[in-house]
Amino acid sequence: QTRAQKLKKKGGLYGLYLYYCYRLGYLPKYKKQNNARLHYLLKDDLMKLDKITDEVRLLGRENISTDEQLFSYKTSLEELIAGRTHLRKKIRTNIDDGQLQAAKDEITSINGELKKLRREVKLCEDIAERSKVMEENLEHIETEEQKQQRKEKSRYEQRW
Repeated sequence: QTRAQKLKKKGGLYGLYLYYCYRLGYLPKYKKQNNARLHYLLKDDLMKLDKITDEVRLLGRENISTDEQLFSYKTSLEELIAGRTHLRKKIRTNIDDGQLQAAKDEITSINGELKKLRREVKLCEDIAERSKVMEENLEHIETEEQKQQRKEKSRYEQRW
């Protein structure tokens, strides 16, 4: 069983991303990346490797392997972001000092995480877009490789 087959067996979005990183030459780390042998569809994504790496880390950290899990995670992040708006509206209404201070403290804690949360929402959107493109690219590359192998096999057979 090769490393590529093991990465393909991971399944889901996380497995797709790992396999794509393998095809890009980014994985495994101990192996030097050879850009000369890359397929032309993959060369464009080398410039986006930092973003792809962030997306892989998010998928791995949150154990996201399906589109449904991705969208539910994104929804939970958006609810947290919307929670701050709700708290701000609550502060404007007449509430006692204890509740006011608690709401302000909660807003402060949310503000600290807000940049991170918005960044993760953006990553979720990028994953949803990029995963379909990755699947199409990999299918196209594999069909081209199979055609190439058949050509080489027929040339080899013609020699004998």
